[in-house]
Amino acid sequence: MPLIEEIHQRLEEIAFPGFPHSIERYGIVEQVTVDAGQVTVTLVPASRKPEVARAIAECVRRAVSEVSGVRGVKVVSAASGTPRGEAAAGAENQASIPGVKRIVAVSSAKGGVGKSTVAVNLALALRRSGSKVALMDADVYGPSVPLMFGVEARPRSAGNKIVPIERYGIDVMSMGFFLDDSSPVIWRGPMVMGLIRQFLRDVDWGEQDYLIVDMPPGTGDAALTLAQQVPISGAVIVTTPQEVALADVERGISMFRQVQVPVLGIVENMSYYVCPDCGERDELFGSGGGEALAKQFGVRLLAKLPLVAEVRAAGDAGEPIVSTAPNHPVSSEFVRLARSVDQALGASA
Repeated sequence: MPLIEEIHQRLEEIAFPGFPHSIERYGIVEQVTVDAGQVTVTLVPASRKPEVARAIAECVRRAVSEVSGVRGVKVVSAASGTPRGEAAAGAENQASIPGVKRIVAVSSAKGGVGKSTVAVNLALALRRSGSKVALMDADVYGPSVPLMFGVEARPRSAGNKIVPIERYGIDVMSMGFFLDDSSPVIWRGPMVMGLIRQFLRDVDWGEQDYLIVDMPPGTGDAALTLAQQVPISGAVIVTTPQEVALADVERGISMFRQVQVPVLGIVENMSYYVCPDCGERDELFGSGGGEALAKQFGVRLLAKLPLVAEVRAAGDAGEPIVSTAPNHPVSSEFVRLARSVDQALGASA
């Protein structure tokens, strides 16, 4: 096997800290050169944590130095050409989206907790408060935003940019606009990463106070790509109260902190149910989980949203509750959530 191929094979075995895949797969390795047994590995900055950069650089040096025929290893940063262990892993490769002031990721460690419902109604609540808001549906595995907004049209292009679809005053982009109902949604990590990069860079987002990003569930490729590409203002973690969901949330919070993304707080969805006939409150999935988790990680519990049939029905009908029933008690909860997010980012200061 040629020396360069063996080196790349060794690099493929190095996982990005806190993530399931290798630094090769995530595009952290920009270039490998070999000159008379001297190897130079150029790495793309991928975290604002210097200790993450140092850990990756040390793993690269150790792995490559073990390859037969390698006489020396140098690890440098693509941004500066300086030794990678000495340069902080800043956001050198990040670039702001022109016109977009704040980017907020709405994430969940697992599916089925109502993440997209929260993302859609949070966007509408921010819009209701007077902000200019766009919504990027990055949940390629289950793009439900088109259904929840009642959109069947496809975006048009203008020059070399894609123009998002406007609905309820929100500029929306989703992979769901390009799929029919029978299309299988089968994505590998590099495809997900490429789509997110395209949505960030090739969509004409215009002037926006907020870009809300509905993330795929789980921890992995999408979050790292987003953190690499743009400066994320903060992340909102959506969960339900039961223990099995909360255990996954811990990994989600750790993931965002690993890539230096501020966690604005936790939204506990389906927190309780109020019987419409008798008014009795029932905590179907347990109680206190969100508060305990927020206290454990030192973040805010941004909202406790009830389980309400009208929210589900409104989403299925393409008429989100914040827009079509602004006086509903749950709409008021979403408005309070929007205010909490706004305050957490210092926008109201």
